[in-house]
Amino acid sequence: MKKGIGLLFLFLYISFVLNAQNINPQGYYSLDSKTRVENGDTYGYFGSVTVRPVDSIHILVNLYVCKGAPSYNSGSFEDTLLYKNGIAVHTTADDASCVITFNFNTAGGVIVEEKTKDANDGCGFGHAVVASGFYKRIREEGVHEKSRQ
Repeated sequence: MKKGIGLLFLFLYISFVLNAQNINPQGYYSLDSKTRVENGDTYGYFGSVTVRPVDSIHILVNLYVCKGAPSYNSGSFEDTLLYKNGIAVHTTADDASCVITFNFNTAGGVIVEEKTKDANDGCGFGHAVVASGFYKRIREEGVHEKSRQ
């Protein structure tokens, strides 16, 4: 019985690893955070991630994040990243401590984790802008466009 349970867990683990390597990250994602609109101003973080394939091991990532009213400080970048095992990592020459990880091994979206030495102006973003959070998949790019033809 114990042997059977062990084999079941091994099978599930291998299935997870193989599926993680085959995740198609292409699409449009929206930051899933609480915001409120007051007198036309949006309070709270909002943003998006767009992903397109470049070749079999690279993806083009466009990230935009804004901390909302009253300052509307924001940050963005577009970069071609190595994509392996459901993970892509962005770094920048302007801030050697900046590492932004995109983890697509999550159902329904991508987890973005920003690490930097100084959260006040890290990764070249505006004052106190942090890109970390869960970005919910809104649509797969290309499929949406084709369905309109």
